[in-house]
Amino acid sequence: MKMLLMMADAARIHTVKADLAELGAPGYTVIPVAEGGGRTGIHSGDRVHPGALAMVMVVDEDVAAGLLFDEMVKRRATHADDVSRLFLMPVERQA
Repeated sequence: MKMLLMMADAARIHTVKADLAELGAPGYTVIPVAEGGGRTGIHSGDRVHPGALAMVMVVDEDVAAGLLFDEMVKRRATHADDVSRLFLMPVERQA
């Protein structure tokens, strides 16, 4: 199993969810407000630190998750989205 983790530009969350549905993601979880700071600066979605993020998670079988990851990276580029970041990592599901 793998998990696609996307720190998504909150302004694009509706498009991200539509993309996931169109691509046949088995389901997703959205945490609508993800605050933090790092290499790209502080993200808290206020007037001082614009650029609110939402955290999106999808868990699927290895091959399907890899294909979904690749397609979401392409779509991010198509939208000239320089804010969102995508990660793919192995996960274990508890029985």
